[in-house]
Amino acid sequence: MGDKINCSVICTLFKIAFLGKWDKPVTQYIKPNTKDTFDGSSNNYPLSIYDVEKMLRLMKCGSPGLDGIPSWFFRKCSYEIADVVTHILNLSFTHAVVPQQWRCAVVTPVPKPTAISDFRPISVTPLHSRVAERILVRKWLLPAITTDMLADQFGFRPSGSTQCTLVNMLHHVTTMLENCDYVRCLMIDFSRAFDVVDHPVLLAKLSRLDLPECIQNWIVSFLVGRCQSVKTDCFPLSSPSTEV
Repeated sequence: MGDKINCSVICTLFKIAFLGKWDKPVTQYIKPNTKDTFDGSSNNYPLSIYDVEKMLRLMKCGSPGLDGIPSWFFRKCSYEIADVVTHILNLSFTHAVVPQQWRCAVVTPVPKPTAISDFRPISVTPLHSRVAERILVRKWLLPAITTDMLADQFGFRPSGSTQCTLVNMLHHVTTMLENCDYVRCLMIDFSRAFDVVDHPVLLAKLSRLDLPECIQNWIVSFLVGRCQSVKTDCFPLSSPSTEV
């Protein structure tokens, strides 16, 4: 019983940490579908069976979500299920609705030091959801983001790395030292920066990109109504905690 209580306590802690404190609701960023980007006909769907089958066949090994469907199933049966998975993904994108099952994650707390607040959450969503996320980034987000927007960003981009960050910083410092006796650097580390991203600010920036309305609305749907369950070695799953 104690293990179950601990899982529930951790789940509540993560919920408080991730729950947005923003003033504006994210649903205000839902765009009216003024452009018939996808008319719903099979000829105008955004994804092809060939592309989805290739992505399923090359899927890396990963933990399944709440549905328990393992990654090997998608790899070994990619040809047989590609038609169905493609249809589901096309319906999700064209109707700008993320299925509720895709928005529920299994969170495994990885301990760092001593207190319960020091647990680092590893969140795992269903593999269907992760496939949809990768498709959205590759097909719509990356083409809509111009190079100058990411000129000073090195993390979370295909060509970025910590080595690039150090080389860029060293270049600027040595260039400044040619005309100055010393250089001062201000280093800022945001606590849990990616855990508490302001969703309205994020969606406001996304709304300025050249994205189809249904894709913008899909992202809004992806961010609302999420839930999580905490799993540890002692106890399988806590009760789902909604709206995180």
